[in-house]
Amino acid sequence: MRFVFLGIAIVGVAASVGAQAPAPAIENIDQAYGAFADRIVERVRLWPELAPHETEARPGRFVKDEKRNTWRCLDVSCPELVILRPEGKPRDTVVVVMPGGGYYSENMGGCMNTKPILDSGRWLAMLHYRIPRRKGRNIYDAPREDAARAIRFLRANAAKYGWSPEKIGAIGFSAGGHLAAISATSSQDALYERVDELDDLSAHLNFSIPVYPAYVLEDGKTGRNEQGGDGAAILPEFKFDAKTPPMFMVHGDKDYYSPMASVQLYAELHRRKIPAQLFVYANTSHGLGGDKVNVKGWPQRVVDWIESIGF
Repeated sequence: MRFVFLGIAIVGVAASVGAQAPAPAIENIDQAYGAFADRIVERVRLWPELAPHETEARPGRFVKDEKRNTWRCLDVSCPELVILRPEGKPRDTVVVVMPGGGYYSENMGGCMNTKPILDSGRWLAMLHYRIPRRKGRNIYDAPREDAARAIRFLRANAAKYGWSPEKIGAIGFSAGGHLAAISATSSQDALYERVDELDDLSAHLNFSIPVYPAYVLEDGKTGRNEQGGDGAAILPEFKFDAKTPPMFMVHGDKDYYSPMASVQLYAELHRRKIPAQLFVYANTSHGLGGDKVNVKGWPQRVVDWIESIGF
């Protein structure tokens, strides 16, 4: 059977594990997804009823940020995954895309840099986590719950789509880079009470790609330690547990979220002998500087790295 939301065909498949009711329509989703819109095959509501700690279920809405020429998703309390299928015969790897936006909004601009992953034959699953920040909770608590639930859904439904349950990665940008990093390093944390059989599965990632991640260091942004030198400590919520996978960090050296965040993540992974790769681009700010000559092509470096680790 087929469902249609906003002119986008949604393929419904019975007997999927942990399947929920179809996700409510998000205003302007087809425009916001741009070149990705025709690759959408399914939209999945992550929680069967209300998400943890929520009192309503709003699907969110997309608005155009004319100043930055990008689309932003706002006001999400009913989180969902949007499954994107590559052209041709897909490979057996899926990558969760985690947008940035300070945990206030979700900026689709950075997410467009994942097109080379999709073009390489790997699936994408865009995560629209809860925003804005929830009062009385850590800024990342609700998004982190949604990310864990999303990874469990992808693991449970691997056979349905055709990817491997142990070939699930994540790529995130800014706040989404923080989410990709904490989901990778601290997947064994119990984040919410069990809802259904989906929550019996592991929420670990098999690889992770934090791109200019925010909120990693104890000093906030500057990357300076108490003595004024480079090397502020990583926040304790990044636990580097037994399921921490290979990671690839990308940053600009003039980012207002210090590149030391990525450097310190790399150093800790290297110390623990967890495979890691790091690119820090010179004279480059948050967002990786658009069309700078020395930065162009970095999304393809991501694809090369995914290939190199066997995914």
